[in-house]
Amino acid sequence: MDKRKTEKQVSDEIKKLRDMKPNVRRFTAFGDDNWRRIEVQIAVLERNMDENDIGIYTDPDENSQAYDAIQWREGEIDESPSDGWKSLVRTL
Repeated sequence: MDKRKTEKQVSDEIKKLRDMKPNVRRFTAFGDDNWRRIEVQIAVLERNMDENDIGIYTDPDENSQAYDAIQWREGEIDESPSDGWKSLVRTL
């Protein structure tokens, strides 16, 4: 059985990431830009990037986020990119 995500699942995930981004803490205590990493995941999903394509992300953390998005899209992991950001969402 093919576990790869459907186009609808991918587009729904992109929407979740876009909607979630403004509510995620922008910078970590170390100054890392969470919003940039969310944008990386969106780009990977929108452009249907593969492991060869993500070499453009030379920052190890950005590359890791890109790889997570690929693994989710391919059905290799269950946790979606947006699930990974839930703990950093600011509540009002």
